[in-house]
Amino acid sequence: MGEKIFYYLHPVFRLILFVVFIFLCILPFGLIAQLNFFSLPKDFVGTDMIYEVGMVLAVLGALLMTFKTFPTLDFRSVFLAKENMASGFLKGSLIGILLIGLCGVALWLSGNVVFAVGKISLILFFAYLLYFVIVGLFEELMFRTLPLFVFAERYPIILAIVLNGLLFGAVHMANPGFTWLAMLNITLAGILFAVYTLQKRNLSWAVGIHFGWNFAQGILLGYKVSGTDTPGVLVAKPIGNTYLSGGVFGIEGSVVCTAVLAILIVYLMVRYPIAPVEEAVFETELKEETDI
Repeated sequence: MGEKIFYYLHPVFRLILFVVFIFLCILPFGLIAQLNFFSLPKDFVGTDMIYEVGMVLAVLGALLMTFKTFPTLDFRSVFLAKENMASGFLKGSLIGILLIGLCGVALWLSGNVVFAVGKISLILFFAYLLYFVIVGLFEELMFRTLPLFVFAERYPIILAIVLNGLLFGAVHMANPGFTWLAMLNITLAGILFAVYTLQKRNLSWAVGIHFGWNFAQGILLGYKVSGTDTPGVLVAKPIGNTYLSGGVFGIEGSVVCTAVLAILIVYLMVRYPIAPVEEAVFETELKEETDI
């Protein structure tokens, strides 16, 4: 009985260790910031970009520390595959843009948003394009690598992707304008990213969808991105009931988003069943730990 409990709690222990490693890797960046070697304006997109790059490096460092702790793991085992990386990212980006575009059109046709022409310079447009690529890379490295793998390897696939989605939703709870409908939609978005990662065994698709989703929502349509302001080609003004328009949180606060995400997730799960994640890695380690 004890061994069975340990078997199912092992992913939680590994996840906690991964988070600890991330905090250890963040410490140098925090020290540099506290020493004030340089300062950048708080509303400058480059400042946020530097922060996100630091977080990407911290998560990569945490993964390397995890691989050192558990030598049977490597980048490929946590879905960081080199093959078809560029094509997966581009296809994922198109999916993300189309999903947000579909939501935006539905909200516009139903009278829950009006659009006006925005003001954004070409330089700022491309700066935010790069910024959202880095954001997508950081958050997918954070959630759809080791955390998804340790759940999917030991738990039923459905449970693994739901847990992963809930973790993703929970970290957005402090965002401006957060609602429980927003929590549901962010969780569904995390589930969608997890489904694509497990189906393709390649993180690049999820990074692309994540990027396309944020970029289309904020820069192309001018909505708030998870409650955060960005300049846009268009400016969206939600009107009517918040649960329909999304309100100050953006499209992710709307039931239209809920419907689009839920339909796509169900379709993908039924049409493309996910193969079990290889268990040999942990079975070997468990045997060695039992022998000791």
